[in-house]
Amino acid sequence: MARSPEGHTWDGFTPEQGKLLDFLDHLGNNGWARNSQSEALMPKVLKDFADAGVRLEQVKTAMASIGYDRNDLHQLDRWESKRTTGRFGK
Repeated sequence: MARSPEGHTWDGFTPEQGKLLDFLDHLGNNGWARNSQSEALMPKVLKDFADAGVRLEQVKTAMASIGYDRNDLHQLDRWESKRTTGRFGK
């Protein structure tokens, strides 16, 4: 688990994209583990990123920049699989 520091800005992202990153960071308080809340939210949030023109790799790089580790970032891959295929990835 990581959290962006107070007043953090997301360089290279629009304000709209920054708000999505802030929300994703908020949801990451458990490393994006699979639970009923994340099951409902994560596919929608990742779709919002795609709709805003932000690729998953950009999201992962942004999250890594504030301290999320490899295992946390792998969870994002798993959620992207759920969003795109309907199945939670391995």
